[in-house]
Amino acid sequence: MTQKNNDDSTYRSSSYFKYMIFILILVQMLDTYTGFYNTVIPSKVVEEFLSDYSQNVANSIFAFCIAIASLGSYVAFLVWYSADRIGRKFLLVVTIFGLALSSLGILFSRSIVEYTIYRFVLTIFAASDIWLIYINEESPPEKKAMWTNIVLMGGVIGAVLMPVFRVIFIYEGAPVGAWRGMTYFSIALGIPLGILVAFTIKETSKFQEVKQNRPSTKEKTNMMKKNLQTIFKSDRRMAYIVILFTVFIWAMNYIFLTLGELFISQSPNLREGDINIVVTLMSLAVIAGFGVTAILADKIGRKPLLYLYCSLFFIGSILVITGVEMPGIALIIVCLGTSMMNLAFWGLWVLLSIITIELIPTDSRGTGTGLRGIISAIGQTLGLILAGTITYFYSLNVAFLLFGILILIPMPLIYKFVTETKGIDLSEIK
Repeated sequence: MTQKNNDDSTYRSSSYFKYMIFILILVQMLDTYTGFYNTVIPSKVVEEFLSDYSQNVANSIFAFCIAIASLGSYVAFLVWYSADRIGRKFLLVVTIFGLALSSLGILFSRSIVEYTIYRFVLTIFAASDIWLIYINEESPPEKKAMWTNIVLMGGVIGAVLMPVFRVIFIYEGAPVGAWRGMTYFSIALGIPLGILVAFTIKETSKFQEVKQNRPSTKEKTNMMKKNLQTIFKSDRRMAYIVILFTVFIWAMNYIFLTLGELFISQSPNLREGDINIVVTLMSLAVIAGFGVTAILADKIGRKPLLYLYCSLFFIGSILVITGVEMPGIALIIVCLGTSMMNLAFWGLWVLLSIITIELIPTDSRGTGTGLRGIISAIGQTLGLILAGTITYFYSLNVAFLLFGILILIPMPLIYKFVTETKGIDLSEIK
């Protein structure tokens, strides 16, 4: 693949594109690992910091703490908006260093308050996903989903390493606080990777083209207002609004990832070794989700997969909720349910991210994607607050059941309002 534009500064050779893909895989590996390792240690964090409380109260406090940490996703909107003003590369470097340094903070946390603060900082950068704009702006139109999922599937090595490190650091009889070892990988990878990106990766060609066509400082000052007007006055605005609503519902169900390990760890039918098996299969399911999306999104389209993933997530949630109560077969049912949920959840994330980018013009793409991030953050925060409240008065079972049902609501709206975006050329979006 070679791209040649009128300006030499936007020239991208085939060898550079391959190198960029390799670097983005490492970035996604870091992003995936930092995004996941906190989802497999809640029971250990609760054990260390909240052991003086009853189970329901401790679970509720932890849910509220994660709700506070999820506010970092709101700040991530500024990262996306800055990507339209400053550029993609600078923000990519910032997010890489941010993931590494916030993990360092989690490593040295000595209370639930400190853990929440550094989890908040990590959320800012984990929610940024600047690499996603990179791959979509540098890939040929007919292969955007393919290259996006190649990066995701390569980066999912981070998810594979997560259960490996969990087995090493968390096991029957492991000392309290052993979960801190889960931060080592993100620290060791993030710092050198940030330096490498800063010195070897170029700004995206499409951003350079847009930047060259900006005539005045005044126009830059009014950029956010202009970008939002562009998005919500376009012919695709209803499709974009429905996607935002779907993102909101999807994000509310993030409680299954943030509190799922805590939920299954408290089952009398599962031991620590069983939890490690579940975590391993969850990681493999993430790979399967990216793989299925990579193969089918450009073939059958985005919309059929949206229907499939919403249905699978709901079925998986029911299996997990009922499976933990089944002596003898709890491990099998929970493995099946969590695998279905993770495949569907991350498949939805890929599709919603790609569709968002495919609905918005280049000069407003960072802003529109950032708005998606804000909606996702609101969904996560509200979901965790509601889950914490429901758990305090009832249990996590009830909270999971109610949220699992919600994922079915967007399906008729997707059918009616969302246009198929398979194969669209990003340069032609107006």
